[in-house]
Amino acid sequence: MNFLICLAAGAVLLSSQPDSTAYIQPYYRNLADKLAIKPAFEPAGGNEFEIIRTGKRYAELLLDDIDSAEKIIELEVFLWGEDPAGLRVRDTLTHKVAQGVPVRYIYDNFGNFFDSAFDGRPVFTGFFKDLRKRGIDVREHTPLWLPDFTYTQPSARNHRKINLIDGKVAYVGGMNLTQGSMSGWGDTQIRITGPAAQKIRAQFLEDWNMLGPENPEYDRPFAESSHTAAYPGGKTVQFVADGPDQPAYMMEETIVWLLEHAKEYVWFETPYFLPSRPVMKAMKKAVERGVDVRVITPEITDMTSFDPAFHSSARECIRSGIKLFYRQPPFNHSKTLVCDDYITCVGSSNLDKLSLLSLYEAGVLIYDTPTASEHKAYLTGALDNSIVVDQKFIDSWDSSERFKQSMLGIIGHWL
Repeated sequence: MNFLICLAAGAVLLSSQPDSTAYIQPYYRNLADKLAIKPAFEPAGGNEFEIIRTGKRYAELLLDDIDSAEKIIELEVFLWGEDPAGLRVRDTLTHKVAQGVPVRYIYDNFGNFFDSAFDGRPVFTGFFKDLRKRGIDVREHTPLWLPDFTYTQPSARNHRKINLIDGKVAYVGGMNLTQGSMSGWGDTQIRITGPAAQKIRAQFLEDWNMLGPENPEYDRPFAESSHTAAYPGGKTVQFVADGPDQPAYMMEETIVWLLEHAKEYVWFETPYFLPSRPVMKAMKKAVERGVDVRVITPEITDMTSFDPAFHSSARECIRSGIKLFYRQPPFNHSKTLVCDDYITCVGSSNLDKLSLLSLYEAGVLIYDTPTASEHKAYLTGALDNSIVVDQKFIDSWDSSERFKQSMLGIIGHWL
């Protein structure tokens, strides 16, 4: 019932906004329509945004926005670290609660426990209990006491990274509230102001109300941010969430569509590369049509024990003509793509089976030539710190590396 109520609320929230498909190039309107399965996923015009590529800039903008909040702060972020960056965010939010600004937070218990236990990150369940004591309204997405004993859906973790300030400002991308995201490695997040913020909030409300009782006082839209013409001449953005709560593999279908319809190029940036079969097949067919398909991914990730699994697709890529580049340290956690100088995507989805087939994710498509051209230039610069993966490079792997690739590749669905 909560789900139906939330969908209805989302429709009311967004019904005042005219269809923005007209502002999208005709060739791509089929994709926009395909993804618009509910009001929150319909394209929104009249937005301004900044693509953030450093943790320092992310921390600066987010903390300033939190400081400026007057009505409500809503967070749905996979990892919140008990480290200097995470504690700084916690203390800033505690101050806002003391000022009477409500703060809501959805956290993924299993994901934080996993990272604490196996990756050495200081994130434990006691930290979230402390948030509640500080007055932050916390709801748990994946209780530890509800494991998936069949391992067919490995925890279905909530991997989304969404920050909302007063319904006016929305952040989506790959950045967590951790030292790594906010000052350590490279990462990418987008800060959006305009009508798209309300569409992103509609998804947050759907997630929030599925985890507990509704609060009509806070769940209504904010009228001042609901006008499609908020920024005349602004950019068209389409928010898309992915995961078990959606009727299709939204990001996988987006990627496959772009590969099938690309005329010149599709370039990917991903921290973990272990694509699903439909994506790999679409990549190969795109190359056969003469499309420049490139993947930039770290040679050494933050999960070094599983790196052989992320290398296991390299041989197939080289045989098929997919251009693979191994980014050198420092580690980069960005999840982006750019296609044909028109579409740019920033989100939380990795180019791996776990993200594409199991996790709750969130991202945005930007329909804009200047943005795509700028992002392509950024990725071109990233190639300067990358190694071209060719047959000679693959031949340099010893038997131990190849054995690990074979074994770990089998469990790729759970990585």
